Amino acid sequence: MKQLTLRQIPEEVENQLRQVASQNGTSLNHTAIAALQKGLGLAPPAQRRRDLSHFAGKWTAEEADAFDRNVQGFGHIDEELWQ
Repeated sequence: MKQLTLRQIPEEVENQLRQVASQNGTSLNHTAIAALQKGLGLAPPAQRRRDLSHFAGKWTAEEADAFDRNVQGFGHIDEELWQ
């Protein structure tokens, strides 16, 4: 891949790039490339999510009910252990 050096980047552009990179948990380089691609009408690369959202909505109602039943005891506090 080629490398470019950009000079005289306006301060507000740099600040915004850094803020977006921080919010997304991505590098400044990745964020700048994605912004350039979007500005040029190109598809930005798919961002890898760093959370558990890919599990959301995967359980059936029966599995969710079973989970709820199995974790009910976690809310119980054993007062003897906290003395």
